[in-house]
Amino acid sequence: MIEKTVIEAENAAREADLQADYQALGARLARRSVDIEALTARAMSFGVAIPSWGTGTGGTRFARFPGEGEPRGIMDRLDDCGTIHQLTAATPRVSLHIPWDREDPSLLREKAEEVGLGFDAMNSNTFQDQPGQARSYKFGSLSHTDPETRRQAVEHNLECIEIGRAIGSRALTVWIGDGSNFPGQTSLSRQFDRYLDSMKAIYAGLPEDWRIFSEHKIYEPAFYSTVVQD
Repeated sequence: MIEKTVIEAENAAREADLQADYQALGARLARRSVDIEALTARAMSFGVAIPSWGTGTGGTRFARFPGEGEPRGIMDRLDDCGTIHQLTAATPRVSLHIPWDREDPSLLREKAEEVGLGFDAMNSNTFQDQPGQARSYKFGSLSHTDPETRRQAVEHNLECIEIGRAIGSRALTVWIGDGSNFPGQTSLSRQFDRYLDSMKAIYAGLPEDWRIFSEHKIYEPAFYSTVVQD
């Protein structure tokens, strides 16, 4: 985190120019009957959630390209997210991704409070196998033909909900990489039906004041068909 006095000093050095520009813009807008103070109030209420992985250096789920000084774990990532919010005042929440951000919820809450952050939507991961995972998602997760693999994927999402409840989140984001790479590999309709059944089980475990989001990626990672858009 950056010392508050450092930020205040940097802002103070530029405040006079900012106020001059602000007053000039306010005068221009007033000639069009637009209230700059109303616009400012709306802008100040704006906020976006930082995905926890966003503070790392280059990488995807296929490969990692670590850089010097990147965060070692979720506590370091929360420190970085807190610094971003210090500088922008527009990123008050963090969106966690499980299992990478799995930690004692009480420690997560304590750290978030320390750096002035809250938590946004939880994000599940059933598009990638993890060490020690009982059943592979190579051929699907929530839409897998094997009911035990589907159950494993559902239980992971329910775990994300429980972690979220403990830290004050009120939403779950689900993205699956299920699909097919060539014609005839799977039944598109039955695959989608299995996905819907799995999502019903997840939705049944959703608290009343929560929302659920379906993350959409075009043509990724399957080359022929992907479950969500089909």
